[in-house]
Amino acid sequence: MKWIYAVMTAVAAMMTFGCGHKEATDEAGTASATVVHEGDSTIYGLACDGCNDTIVVFLRTPYTGSDPDTLNILEASRRHRVFGRVMIGDQLAIVRNASDTTVADLMIVTEDLKAQWCYRVLPTLRERAALEGVHTAALPDSIKELLSTEREYGFHLKNEGVSMPIGMSYRAATTDEEEDVVYPKLTRYFEWYIYNGHLVLETSRRDSLQQRQIMVSDTADIMMLTPDTLVLRFSDHEQGYYKRQVEE
Repeated sequence: MKWIYAVMTAVAAMMTFGCGHKEATDEAGTASATVVHEGDSTIYGLACDGCNDTIVVFLRTPYTGSDPDTLNILEASRRHRVFGRVMIGDQLAIVRNASDTTVADLMIVTEDLKAQWCYRVLPTLRERAALEGVHTAALPDSIKELLSTEREYGFHLKNEGVSMPIGMSYRAATTDEEEDVVYPKLTRYFEWYIYNGHLVLETSRRDSLQQRQIMVSDTADIMMLTPDTLVLRFSDHEQGYYKRQVEE
């Protein structure tokens, strides 16, 4: 039922903002504001009534008091550059065509990104003198079982650009066999945002002068975004994710 409440809340917000009207308060505008990073040409907005497979109708955020904008997304849709399914009140990130300002080259329904995205990993055999040169078939059954034990990695993209890693908490090895396998290192992201149509995943901290220092920063192209699947292309690999189903 939470998604119904979310949609109803978003629709109410649209009515407050005046989707098709011009009455709106500064307070409402502040609440809907999107943090824009320097150099980002992405347009952000809330989907209005009238969106279809050909056009997107949206109210810009931060709210400027203007009427909704309309952009043609037909060619972007044909080129599989529309990611997510639009519903009234959804948050959108749009990259407009540089030559024709009535056309969108790419659109992301960022509301659909907010979920727990996971993938599964298997361990490998740790390099140990005792196991050097041992064929897999000759390994003890306990180690073979460990080598087939998957773990779930991923991240939870939340509101306000917050990300939480998934898969970072596992119990320490308690047997010699468990110490003989090693899982891939998990990259931990705690922040996310859209930048020129790309998904940026980061981890940062504040130094002694309270200046933000970026510790990890990875940029990915969204290749697919469906209700249950996300595919990201990083600079050195492509990673698919499934949506973890959360009990209501």
